[in-house]
Amino acid sequence: PGGRGLSGERALSSSVPRSRSIPSFASSSSSSARVSPQDMLLLLLATSGLLLPGIGEKVVTHATSAADVRSWVEEHCSAPGVVGFDTETRPSHRKGRSNPPAVIQLSTMHACLVAQVYVAPRHRLGRRGAWVESAREAREGADGVRHALTATLEDRSILKAGVGVDNDAIDLWQFWGLEVNGRVELAGVAERSRSLARLLATTTGVELSKPKALQASDWAAPLGERQVAYAAADAWAGRAIYERLSSLDASSFGLDAVAALLDAGEQSCCELYAMRRARQAARAALADVAAQLGEEGLPHRLGSGEESHASAKRVITALSGHARTVARSLADSKDTRLPVDSVLDAAPEIDEVSTLGREDRSGVVQRK
Repeated sequence: PGGRGLSGERALSSSVPRSRSIPSFASSSSSSARVSPQDMLLLLLATSGLLLPGIGEKVVTHATSAADVRSWVEEHCSAPGVVGFDTETRPSHRKGRSNPPAVIQLSTMHACLVAQVYVAPRHRLGRRGAWVESAREAREGADGVRHALTATLEDRSILKAGVGVDNDAIDLWQFWGLEVNGRVELAGVAERSRSLARLLATTTGVELSKPKALQASDWAAPLGERQVAYAAADAWAGRAIYERLSSLDASSFGLDAVAALLDAGEQSCCELYAMRRARQAARAALADVAAQLGEEGLPHRLGSGEESHASAKRVITALSGHARTVARSLADSKDTRLPVDSVLDAAPEIDEVSTLGREDRSGVVQRK
């Protein structure tokens, strides 16, 4: 990991040992199904922190002030356009309690912004260390970062592509009052929903390593280099997936086509939040009914005959059916889902998978 450079940018600068070499991504027999070698190299840099001489010195910008955000947006985030989008949140260990999003990530194919929008008043030193007060400068800087991102997040001409973008947008609206427009969900329909890592492997042949220790780390504390690299890779992955899908089906995933679809039917974050609350209330009500039936011993105590037993099982089956019906009725009335599944079904298979981001004991990334 490297130090801080100009304008708050961090160069993820670790020297590559001379005894090791980074294999060429262009040697794959299935190159037609992959993103460009340069873009895959940038992902390698983002996920591992490795830096080849003269390459990628400003790939990732860790923004801790409003000036950092404005500089990055001015240089890399022109409208109309598409950026990868993701957020990170401090884990909550109390049932029913959620924490505010602490990090917002945006990424083009060649540059990533990791913006810390919230620093908690107190944070723990290490996993089991003492609790300490967060610096006032860090907290005020995060507030400035959040305000500096407002216009970019609201801009409908800058599409934000990722997995679970609606849920991220709801949290940003609920806690910070930020409206995220131009949301492009890449996961596919609910029945075949894919995780970010799985979708990246399917579309580009890149297997993204997601260590659980980093996933569950404290994102509301001042970020470390590994956290910055992890967060940047997630946002880059969303942009890379969109790039691949648009190359497979420009009529559905092209910039103009997606923008037109969203203009016609995208819901506001307030509407998304209302739908979330309605789904939560419906699930709670159905759970209460199921619990009452269970207290009565259904389907086992409704008489001893086969007919009574079959009747009780029909009650349970009907209840499950009603639950699915409620879930469908509470789905978005304005469907802005993209045909991710059909496009991937018709795409050529990728024969080779590159494993990026996994380190051996010497710290050099291994690739299968």
